[in-house]
Amino acid sequence: MASTTGSDRARAALSYLRRKISSGEWPLGERIPIEPELAEQMGVGRSTVREAVRSLASMGMLETAPGRGTFVRSATPTSSLLDEFLADFSLEEILSYRRALEVEAAQQAALHRSDEDIEALELATVEEVGCSRCPVLSLGDSGAGAFDSRFHRLIFDAAKNRLLSSLYAGINDQLRTPQHRGRLANVATSAEMERDHHRVLDAIKRRDFIDAVHAMVDHVDHDVVIVNEQQEVVPPLFRTPEQQQRMDDVREGRPATA
Repeated sequence: MASTTGSDRARAALSYLRRKISSGEWPLGERIPIEPELAEQMGVGRSTVREAVRSLASMGMLETAPGRGTFVRSATPTSSLLDEFLADFSLEEILSYRRALEVEAAQQAALHRSDEDIEALELATVEEVGCSRCPVLSLGDSGAGAFDSRFHRLIFDAAKNRLLSSLYAGINDQLRTPQHRGRLANVATSAEMERDHHRVLDAIKRRDFIDAVHAMVDHVDHDVVIVNEQQEVVPPLFRTPEQQQRMDDVREGRPATA
């Protein structure tokens, strides 16, 4: 039997780890097994495992947190590539793109969610009461915990669309970069955030994709917004009072005004 080379083992280890991630066996945000366990599973040395993990980290698929372990960051290499691509766009453009992803994820989650997804989302709403883990960037925040809402990540999981999840991870990585620090804020109170999450969850639970879209549109209006140097909110979209009234009429089931 022909012997395998170090390069062969390294490629096999990299492929093994990528399959675990891309297949969803290791979901986004989950900590992967520790180095000795992976070495035993794959029948390779720890140095080979270490190199494979480094390679996937450079692609944006894994992220190592000192003292905590290595976590799945993206189901595809999209995040790292997207991070470079987004650097050429304004913060307003990036947030608009993030908004579109969240609205689409809410719609797809309502259509494709499982009972297990609902259970996880319900648990997340309880865990995030008080918004201690909501995606907030305050002035002077290091950004380490920003945009790390489990509830939001679970909506993308429920949508069953890995590309949406990867693009969303890439967007959030870009928002954490130093050039955007101090320009973002969350203008919702804890009570408003909890109310928004419950509205989105209720629509997804009922499989009502129209209500899910409306609820998410309302939520992202004040979830993460841009503030100027005077700490004034820069609205994500300008709507006239008449346009806003039409939206409110549709949301409440009233005949839309002309």
